[in-house]
Amino acid sequence: MTAVEPLPEPPSFLRTFIPTLLFMLLCGIVGPIFLIAGLTVDGPGTGWLLPWGVAITVIDVVIAVFVARIRTRQRRTAHRLRTSGRRGHAEIISLDPTNVTINDQPLMSLRLRIHGDDMTPFEVEDKMVIPTYRLPFLAGEVPVLVDPGTHEWEFDWDSARLRGASPAAAVEESPAERLAELDDLLGKDLISRDEYDATRARILDEI
Repeated sequence: MTAVEPLPEPPSFLRTFIPTLLFMLLCGIVGPIFLIAGLTVDGPGTGWLLPWGVAITVIDVVIAVFVARIRTRQRRTAHRLRTSGRRGHAEIISLDPTNVTINDQPLMSLRLRIHGDDMTPFEVEDKMVIPTYRLPFLAGEVPVLVDPGTHEWEFDWDSARLRGASPAAAVEESPAERLAELDDLLGKDLISRDEYDATRARILDEI
């Protein structure tokens, strides 16, 4: 039997902030360039470099903090749902394209009715990126992980099956197949490293 790997720790703000900040500084590299030039170049007509460099760099940092806070909150919610969320089902009331794609994947507008054992049903509306190959799973009811207290939720793709699939097609994927699919998602940058680690641990825990 394969040794069970412990679930990763909840994502920290710092681990999210540092790569986000580096990305923002790379995209807004003119700020650091002006800042360095303003500190090292002394000549006529260069006095504007330092204040502009400081201003642009501060803007980069503020945007990085804002983005990192949102991503950290999302990842902590996903971590909590995957470690202690209750299983339920989402009835697809509506599923509409927004004609927007992110990383070549469609942004979909959803309206769901979520219910489960000892859980008060509730409806939610949301927009989320859903990989094209997962769209066929969104017919009828789809397994979800739910926090009944906050109504936070996410699709439980590991348990999702094609609606109306033949018995042969409905056979559960082997752990090796699910791990290979997970590696593919990480390679295509469709999931974060924290999501990858948490899902991989769950798959190994079922072996």
